[in-house]
Amino acid sequence: MSSLEVVAAPVFDKRDLDWLMRRREAGAQSLGPPQFSLVFPGSDLEPHEFVAEIKSRAAGVKRIRFHLRCALVVPDRQVRAFHVFLVPEEGFAAIVRLYDRLHAGKLAACVQPEMSYLPHITIASAHEFAEARAIAAKLNAGGISIAGRIDALDVHRRDGDAVRSFPSVPLVKPWLFF
Repeated sequence: MSSLEVVAAPVFDKRDLDWLMRRREAGAQSLGPPQFSLVFPGSDLEPHEFVAEIKSRAAGVKRIRFHLRCALVVPDRQVRAFHVFLVPEEGFAAIVRLYDRLHAGKLAACVQPEMSYLPHITIASAHEFAEARAIAAKLNAGGISIAGRIDALDVHRRDGDAVRSFPSVPLVKPWLFF
């Protein structure tokens, strides 16, 4: 069974990206690049219709600058684990507004009503709350500060473990100094 989803793979400074990749691999067993999930599986649209809807919904949306400065522990009842999320302090509202915009109209079925949307990058996972809490506390005490930017949206089609990417949907580049 295939599914369609939308993610934003942010642009980071190379040093920050390398740190995030190492931390995610060690703490969350995630080998992929850090990303914000924006549209979860649940659409019954054909792939070309799905991509057209994303392009339509993203039209006119400006690139989003954000700053990760906070680590939170979030329980995941499905896998019986606790995730440590890096959450943007700056850019939070812009990402939530983009999420809402993408889920209007034809993609409303992709909203997951059992959980609130929280823009985040998963940095670690643990089966015990205390372990996850210790990781988050250490990150917060260390003054985490990672700036990034969302320039485009990536549409993925998943068939089991295989992922097929469609051309990215660029966000609008603001004028002048951005």
